[in-house]
Amino acid sequence: MPTLLTVLKGLPLMKKWLVLIFFLLAVCISAYYYTIQVEQSRKLAFYNRPFVVNKKGKARTGYAVPFIWRPISPSPFNVFFVETSCAFKSSVKPGFLHLSKRQACAIYSTAVLNPRHRIIIVHTCPLIQDYSQRWEEDWPELLSLGNVGVVEAEIPWLLSETPVASLLNGRLNRSAYPVEHTSDLVRLAILYKYGGTYLDTDIISIRPLDGLGQNYIGAQENTVLANGIMNFSPTDVGHQFIEETLSTLKFSYEGSAWSANGPELITNQLRKFCKLDEKDTFDKMGKLDCGLTVHPPNTFYPIPYWEWKQFVDETSWPRIRDQLNNTYILHFWNKLTKDTVIHVGSQQPYGIVAANYCSPIYHKSGDVF
Repeated sequence: MPTLLTVLKGLPLMKKWLVLIFFLLAVCISAYYYTIQVEQSRKLAFYNRPFVVNKKGKARTGYAVPFIWRPISPSPFNVFFVETSCAFKSSVKPGFLHLSKRQACAIYSTAVLNPRHRIIIVHTCPLIQDYSQRWEEDWPELLSLGNVGVVEAEIPWLLSETPVASLLNGRLNRSAYPVEHTSDLVRLAILYKYGGTYLDTDIISIRPLDGLGQNYIGAQENTVLANGIMNFSPTDVGHQFIEETLSTLKFSYEGSAWSANGPELITNQLRKFCKLDEKDTFDKMGKLDCGLTVHPPNTFYPIPYWEWKQFVDETSWPRIRDQLNNTYILHFWNKLTKDTVIHVGSQQPYGIVAANYCSPIYHKSGDVF
């Protein structure tokens, strides 16, 4: 094969310069794209491994950026909390990242117990350019943990390149429950694209996620699954299940029923995917032959929604405490409990759990949590 010098030897001077310029240009372009590929590979390798913490609880595989911007990387170590309160409002001005004390508690308890995971708050409402300053002032307890970050992501972008992207063409924004139904779709879309764990913001984590395995969902009753706590890997059977669920939802989406695109969809889809009989109950299932795991109600939902008042009744703590031996996450049914006052220092079970698992958040709350 002729060398560059051989090629140049027989050319006029002007052509020699042109060949040399094109050669140097090709080298520079190749070096540029090689640098980009190396950087992307480095980022992907970082995001796909867990945080390694030292005895002081600080991440030392690199610091967790407080504000993680797109792209999000697929990883089994992702843990997502999603804020969709401004879904499809006609006009939304950029603002600060607003977290209630209870939402901050959910994030804090999960981050503390899972330092090897990346806790990502997906915020679909627009944020002002300098919102990070207010965030640092309001919730330094979260930023100090080192594994909590924020992603500002518009709903069209989150649903893009998924089987349900077409629902944005009118069907979703005509929903009778736009916030709830948007949340149902977005949580599935996020797990479809990036894998990991989705958690509602009305929870408190009381045990590490590592003991739950992968590709799981929880039953809220013996015959009904809930979509408030889910884990699916970015590949293999977990991804396959989410893909089939979204493909079903593309055609079965129901805008007039509150739970049709959440618990009902997930329950029906899992029975189909895992070839379960209608008589099969979810109370003692565990890992199924299809590769998915169904955790019983006590794992995430030991107090069913129709008994939600136990969480605020000062006499009910002994009963609740005795039910938590196998509980990893407590779900507090925000739709029912959000307007109930939790007094700091009381014997209300919600407050007792918060005091134990998100103490800095709970005790900065003043008189009311």
